[in-house]
Amino acid sequence: MPPKAKIIIVLLSFSLFMFVLNLIRKRQLKIEHSVLWLVVSATILVASIWHDLADGVAHFLGVEYPPALFLSIAIFFSLAILMHFSIELSKLKDQNKNLTQELAIYKNIIEKIERKTRNLDEHNSAHERERAPLE
Repeated sequence: MPPKAKIIIVLLSFSLFMFVLNLIRKRQLKIEHSVLWLVVSATILVASIWHDLADGVAHFLGVEYPPALFLSIAIFFSLAILMHFSIELSKLKDQNKNLTQELAIYKNIIEKIERKTRNLDEHNSAHERERAPLE
């Protein structure tokens, strides 16, 4: 790999790593959601610094063209991130449904209480009107 390309990849992966840490620090990204991003950026950083290590791993796994291994790893991490967020989205959808149902129940209870209060107020004012002329 040409030194200029290596430097660019190292800087980009380090920037991604720092960007994710900054999002965590600002509380814009939760730690449990950032783990995969940190792993991805750290993996890219290590692979770009120790190019021979990446070639050795590719050779060990029987991959003849090392960039194909990087592409496969990138696809794997992308799928892992997509799966992680799909699971989170499913959980949020279920929570949203449960909260909507609870809200409907509470609204129904409040409406019943308001109706009873209105009926009680009407009953009391009618009772007061009946007693008023006698006094």
